[in-house]
Amino acid sequence: MTELRRRLRAAGGEYVVVKNTLALRALQAASPGGLDDVLHGPTGLVFVETDPVATARILADFQKEFERPAVKAGLVDGRRITPDEVKRLAHLPSRDQLLGQLGGALQAPLAGLVGAMNGLLYQMVGALEALHAQRSSAA
Repeated sequence: MTELRRRLRAAGGEYVVVKNTLALRALQAASPGGLDDVLHGPTGLVFVETDPVATARILADFQKEFERPAVKAGLVDGRRITPDEVKRLAHLPSRDQLLGQLGGALQAPLAGLVGAMNGLLYQMVGALEALHAQRSSAA
């Protein structure tokens, strides 16, 4: 568990073991609800403020490596997600990769337009040079 805490802390998360009754009271006060059925047995909560994808990836990798902890449920932006959704969240690209893909998708049409304009300019320059050569040889 110390290794899990260390990995989560490096990603901006925190792992806390809690009493189920206290967790239930806190969740009811925060009003997301819907986690009553998973608050039984030993329960640990993972809190993260920045990147839930990185945290889900750490949990999935740790579970593959040590076969523990078992994910019971997740709560992302006030919505309950299943353990399968947590695994799918772990397989998403990182935020930086997604931003890079978005930037590339936005840049591609502009780069194509610049290439087409550049090609037209070269054709025009070539036509003018040919016309110049034709007139200079005729004179």
